[in-house]
Amino acid sequence: MIVADHTLNRALRHVDNMPAMASRAEQKAAARAQREARQAELSAAQARRVRLIRLGTLVLVAALVIVVIAVAVGGGNGGPKAVGSKTAKAKVAALLHGIPQTASVAGGIQLGNPKAPVTITEYGDLVCPICQEFAVGDEEQIIKNYVRTGKAQIIFRADETASATANNGEFSAGQVAARSAALQKLGWNYIYTWYEEQQSEDTPYVTDAFLQGLAKQIPGLNYGKWHTQLQNPNLAGYVTVDERAMNSLASSLPQGNATPTVIIKGPKGSAPPIQGLAPYSTFQTYIKGVS
Repeated sequence: MIVADHTLNRALRHVDNMPAMASRAEQKAAARAQREARQAELSAAQARRVRLIRLGTLVLVAALVIVVIAVAVGGGNGGPKAVGSKTAKAKVAALLHGIPQTASVAGGIQLGNPKAPVTITEYGDLVCPICQEFAVGDEEQIIKNYVRTGKAQIIFRADETASATANNGEFSAGQVAARSAALQKLGWNYIYTWYEEQQSEDTPYVTDAFLQGLAKQIPGLNYGKWHTQLQNPNLAGYVTVDERAMNSLASSLPQGNATPTVIIKGPKGSAPPIQGLAPYSTFQTYIKGVS
């Protein structure tokens, strides 16, 4: 009986301890669940931070790309595009300083000694990107090496090509603005200031404000006189004369009505017309051939 009682007591004690042991197991499980939940919360927060950092990095990169593209576009098309930039004005002034220009605009806008043995006539459109590329490339070299030295003069005449793309109706106004500056012997200053700030031919940027802004940048130009002459009907008439002259030539030219079209004449006759871009050596050969 003593053994049986002892065994029963151990069993009863075991039964009495079961709720306590179950309670501790539940507590451990609850604590573990809390730790796991907290860890999951921390992991989610860390993931959110990583996503925000990545998003911020992408936004920064995109902003930098936009800035780079804006700078590239601003400097594209062969010349600086910072409107009114001191660099552009200084470049134009240095290129043309001291080279004579006549105030007569009936036959085009003239640069150089009018008695020079060689005459280079350029039919161009100030909106035309190829004309701009020619102007800041080969033509600058021609001005430095032939016009400045008195060996040749250049005459700019009007021909509408690229203007019709997005600036249709403003071609004559732009050409008249250049001729109005030419009446003050600053026509080539206006032409080159335009080329330095030329925009895409697909953009309708030729407005009164644009034309006036160019005039205000030209040192020595009397803005009031320039603005008054914009209403001179003769200037628009000269633009029409230029277009008719080019149209009469177009049928005999390889590319028809195209800009720029450059015709070089001298004491020994005329060289073959050059349309579009050509190596500078071609101009050298042709000028030498007619001199």
